[in-house]
Amino acid sequence: MIRPQPSRGDVVPYDFRKPSRISPERQKSLEASHEQLAQQLQRWVSGRLRAPFEVHLESISQAAYGDFVDNLADPGATFIYDIRNLEGATAAIYLDAQIAFLLVERLVGGSTVTEPPDRALTGLEQAVTRMVTDRVADEFSELWAEQTKLDLAFERFESARELVEMAAREDDVLITTLRVEFEEVKGHILLAVPFVVLEEFLSPTPRRHVASTRRSPAEEAVEKGKVEGLVRRAQVTVSATFPTTRMTLGALSELKPGDLLMTEVGPDDPVEVRVSHTVRFRGRQGKLGPNLGVQITEAVQAE
Repeated sequence: MIRPQPSRGDVVPYDFRKPSRISPERQKSLEASHEQLAQQLQRWVSGRLRAPFEVHLESISQAAYGDFVDNLADPGATFIYDIRNLEGATAAIYLDAQIAFLLVERLVGGSTVTEPPDRALTGLEQAVTRMVTDRVADEFSELWAEQTKLDLAFERFESARELVEMAAREDDVLITTLRVEFEEVKGHILLAVPFVVLEEFLSPTPRRHVASTRRSPAEEAVEKGKVEGLVRRAQVTVSATFPTTRMTLGALSELKPGDLLMTEVGPDDPVEVRVSHTVRFRGRQGKLGPNLGVQITEAVQAE
């Protein structure tokens, strides 16, 4: 008979359809670093409000994007940021209504805490609140600077959760939940980033796709960026050659250093530019300062 052992702690449900892709060691590292992010944000906002504004890390976890967006309030306050160095990838920063309207009230000089209205933020209120979300984005980018570049730039604001659209519903996202307290007001700030953007750090060993090999648009964008980067850094041999000329073997055998090789090529005749021994361009020979050069005049279509 097996008796329960309280010392083992609470039993945590495990979803075999969505296994965790964050190792225990990485989880501890994430919690420590994102607690620092919370403290940085706390100091910055408290300085702007000139009053204690508490920010603490409540959790950092993996979840399906569909689950994340379904739990957002509607109307809400979601700021979408484009990850400019990764084509097609975006991040989302969401604020509870009470926190968003509190920040608006206090940042414009108000001193009272009122019940948040049941409506979306106006354009002016969005601009004021964005001061805080921009700071969150900057702190997050700096936090990950040693692991991966995240060039976050504000793209748009959404109040309706169904219009957020930052990933496919089944895609994994990394969600950072910050617990916020100001006087008697309590709420949350959520930051969601596609898991694939940070996967190199979060999952150091490659993940096997057993059930499906279909990739999301965000994953394809990241993969495309990686491949394009490798291709652009690859080095190839480029050479320019004059049109061929013919001579007898007898004349060729008598050539010696200092001889001039007479050809039938004129100064305006095109020069072939070869990339890895394949003709890719044609150009015009000339000089640029003391250097010889070839000016590309046309591209040669590959057969």
